[in-house]
Amino acid sequence: MKTKYFIIMTIVLISCLILTGISFAQETKVEAAKEKVKVAKQELKDAQTQNDKEWHQFKAAAELKISDNEKSIAEFKVKIKTADEKFKIKYEKKIDTLEQRNIELKKKISDYKYEGRDQWVIFKRGFNRDLKSVGKAIKDLFAHKD
Repeated sequence: MKTKYFIIMTIVLISCLILTGISFAQETKVEAAKEKVKVAKQELKDAQTQNDKEWHQFKAAAELKISDNEKSIAEFKVKIKTADEKFKIKYEKKIDTLEQRNIELKKKISDYKYEGRDQWVIFKRGFNRDLKSVGKAIKDLFAHKD
């Protein structure tokens, strides 16, 4: 009879130890998962902050370049007013076109809404290309004055 109780007690003790171990392992997994979620949320927040910072820096730099373009266009318009008729005819349409492109760039940068990293990279590449194009065209106007 003693052996029967001993076997039953041993089985109950082993069962309790197994159940406690499983429960502890599950709690450990849950805690690890919670920690991973916390780290992932922080990484997402950091990435969003970095993207926001990058956007504001890009926008400020772009607005500065657009402003420089506006000044150059205004300066060129003053020179056109004092130039002869042949010069006016040749460059008036070009300067109006460049001014319109510059205005479009200004609108494009102010209307842009962040839609994810991939779209931001595409926008940035295209915008920089257009901005360089306008800047180069303005410089070419000053370089090729008659």
